[in-house]
Amino acid sequence: MALTRVSRGLLSTSIEDNGNATAITIDSSENVGIGTSSPSSQLEVQDANGVSLKFGDLASYPNNVVPCFIGTATSALAGINGDLVLCPRTSDAGKILFATGSGQAAERMRIDASGNLLVGTTSIAVGQGTSTGVSVRGPTGRVEASASGTTSAIFNRTTSDGGIVNFSKNGSTVGSIGTSSNFLFIGKGDTTLTFADTIDAIVPSGTGGATRDNAIDLGNSGNRFDDIYATNGTIQTSDRNEKQDIAELSEAEQRVAVACKGLMRKFRWKDSVAEKGDDARIHFGIIAQDLQAAFETEGLDAGDYAMFISTTWWEQDVEVPAVEAVDAVYETQTDEEGNETQVLVQEAVESVDAYTRTDTFETAEEAPEGATERTRLGVRYSELLAFIISAL
Repeated sequence: MALTRVSRGLLSTSIEDNGNATAITIDSSENVGIGTSSPSSQLEVQDANGVSLKFGDLASYPNNVVPCFIGTATSALAGINGDLVLCPRTSDAGKILFATGSGQAAERMRIDASGNLLVGTTSIAVGQGTSTGVSVRGPTGRVEASASGTTSAIFNRTTSDGGIVNFSKNGSTVGSIGTSSNFLFIGKGDTTLTFADTIDAIVPSGTGGATRDNAIDLGNSGNRFDDIYATNGTIQTSDRNEKQDIAELSEAEQRVAVACKGLMRKFRWKDSVAEKGDDARIHFGIIAQDLQAAFETEGLDAGDYAMFISTTWWEQDVEVPAVEAVDAVYETQTDEEGNETQVLVQEAVESVDAYTRTDTFETAEEAPEGATERTRLGVRYSELLAFIISAL
């Protein structure tokens, strides 16, 4: 290796290898070049293909750059085509910035002083405004994505059916969204719904969207739906091939059917009166306790007949305290050069009024101590009316 010494600031200094090729150059600006004789930054390392790694003060990067890393590719090495910058600016102290393009002026991604990862945005609350991009809140782990005029997120599963997105609480799965035979399903375990667009139907399904028949209820006695709007009535299976013990009504059953005809009443629902007062409308039907008594009069058990429903569950009211609004808390951090920046210490919390939550339990074993037992009677009117018609 040959070493040439010259006066600093007048000419360049170079270290040559045994083949008389310049290996290291220190130019008049004290820039060091390895693999290049004309370094454009304080330290530039260049390979045989002209791909450079640069370290130092780059005036072309805006806002008074501090020492940083620049990768400039003149070929498509490792998929890079253009410039890559990884450095903080004095106006963004404590952050790591990623930028591309001529002059490295186009910021693409940053990691801020709080550990938040921001892609295509400088706002951690990208999901709550009109800005676009992706943010991952380091302290809380929350992910937000926002897109303008297009889908915000795409999740793709290939090769096989199954879950696409799983949801968990404290490490335990609470549900999933997935695909089954090119249909979307959503749910948990053996209680899911499959959206079969080719037949315009929402189908009750099991684990992984597998076919499941005659197994899932819509609501229950303690958690009921209100009105159901439909063009046509419901369809009940009535195929002879699926029935057994087919027989005519007994004389006692016929007497109950006659009695039920006289048990029809008009009434108004208590909750409707509480909500609407005198505007609550009048309904017609039978009182389930009257139906039960009619069967008992003939020595029959109403519970043996599917027209009569009695469901018991347990409830416990839980008082959920109010949550006071809390403003976001920031603290000022100062770097070694005296530059100040605001760092998020605690996120803002929205206020929530106190409320009472009612938890329900299907069995006494599941219910906590002090839970209240509830029983509600019901009627299947399609069967009740058929029963009454038999006595006409």
